[in-house]
Amino acid sequence: MKTIERYRAGILTFESEKSYENPFLDCVVTAVFTGPAGERIVREAYWDGGSIYRVSFAPTAVGVWKYALDAPEDSGLNGVCGQITCVPYIGELAIYRHGFLKVSADKRYFTYADNTPFFWLGDTHWEFCYRERWDESNHPGMESMFRGMIDRRRQQGYTVYQTNLRSDAVMGGDAYYWKRPGLPNVEFYQNELDRRMHYLADAGIVNALGLAWFMSIEDNVQTYQNLARYIIARYGALPMVWTLAGEVGGYDKARQPFYVDEWRKIALYMREHDGYHHLMTAHYTNERPFASYYQDEEWLDFTLNQAGHGDFVVSVDDYRAFLKEHGDKPFVEGEALYEFCSTLEENGTRLCTDAMLRRVAYLTIQAGGCGYTYGAQGIWDVVWEKGQENAMSLFNQFDVTWAEAIDGPGGAQMGYFKTFYEQQRFWELYPYEEGADAVGNPFGKKLPLVTATKNRRRFVLYYPASTRKSGELHGFCPGAYEMRWFHPESGEYTAATAFTLEGGTWTIPKKPDKGDWCLVVEKED
Repeated sequence: MKTIERYRAGILTFESEKSYENPFLDCVVTAVFTGPAGERIVREAYWDGGSIYRVSFAPTAVGVWKYALDAPEDSGLNGVCGQITCVPYIGELAIYRHGFLKVSADKRYFTYADNTPFFWLGDTHWEFCYRERWDESNHPGMESMFRGMIDRRRQQGYTVYQTNLRSDAVMGGDAYYWKRPGLPNVEFYQNELDRRMHYLADAGIVNALGLAWFMSIEDNVQTYQNLARYIIARYGALPMVWTLAGEVGGYDKARQPFYVDEWRKIALYMREHDGYHHLMTAHYTNERPFASYYQDEEWLDFTLNQAGHGDFVVSVDDYRAFLKEHGDKPFVEGEALYEFCSTLEENGTRLCTDAMLRRVAYLTIQAGGCGYTYGAQGIWDVVWEKGQENAMSLFNQFDVTWAEAIDGPGGAQMGYFKTFYEQQRFWELYPYEEGADAVGNPFGKKLPLVTATKNRRRFVLYYPASTRKSGELHGFCPGAYEMRWFHPESGEYTAATAFTLEGGTWTIPKKPDKGDWCLVVEKED
């Protein structure tokens, strides 16, 4: 009997007695797993060349799981039964200790399966699957471009890789995935994609994966249903989030309803075929007001926003307005001001700095979000050497390579950002409200962004670099408090300072210098 650790994917292998003209389309093999308490998980087998079919399965409960295959009679696999034993996971990776992701009961943030809070800190690798090099590196401290970047981000505390298969015909990516229409290119999966997907999973990082970019859906719904079906079968037992497609609605307003409708068909198909019901979202277009075309649909588990790269002002007001209307789902800022990016501002481009991206990251959480995806120019567009021209060179006018970008200060600072909010128990924090009808920070512009616990015993203030005004916070419980400054650039705290409040109002102090700072204020027990 095969033994598999809880939440870790194990592989069961079967061989068909018959050879099919199209072994993917003509022979569908499904395994129904029944757990020790009657749990039921359905997993499709993926064709892996010749007459071989494999089932990837991650048990979600300790004990004996029984399975039975449903397959065409002439395959000789129909009715095949067996058992596996699930044992506790003995490693240190949180995604396996606590289980796959879900939405919290109050729908504000993510948790693992056992309800432990999960903070989304992502890195952007749109073309991880075939352009990032496995055996080569021109970074002096890394033997592998692909593995070196994952190892670095894992060390820095990242929990998510935001990726895309880039199977778009316009990018030439479709040739990697299909031998011919409807027949997967198994060698590509075996030789390239398998090792990448499993390296991420073995690092304990959730892969937030999209299938393609928006334009590829034209006359291709069946193709993308087939691709989704195969990807779910082959990799759906790994720690996954489905992001559907990049810029999913496109930017032609006349055509946007078409793209939205066509990609919805893929989303519903994926939800039907994913036995684990991994979280699903869509990588939205960059718009003002923020895009919201799927917000009311059941399959969309959370918002993956795109605030953009300077073509619009990134304002806290837009976050507040969106969350006021759509606060019934977790909110992640999924793409904004990649480090080293050439911004797209109308008054001229500039280099996006770590200070600029820090502001958006902290703004997102202080406004009520639960996660942020970092990105670095040279990594998302896979720039191997200087002077490299590609379709996205507009964003890389400062000629930054991946080897420079992976050492960017903002990448490390996002690790401090995640640690800070975990220490402050981000799931207990809410945007500060002054009265029942107020929304967000009452101070207006040029003032700190404030969150607080419901009992008002702990406040977290973020002072962007632009902060230059003071104000008063209300709702404090009289008594003894202590406050500590946190420096987002260095990840360090100052020593605590004690003070006492006689009433419920406190005048906020000025920040230590002109940079950005956080201030934690907490009532002593």
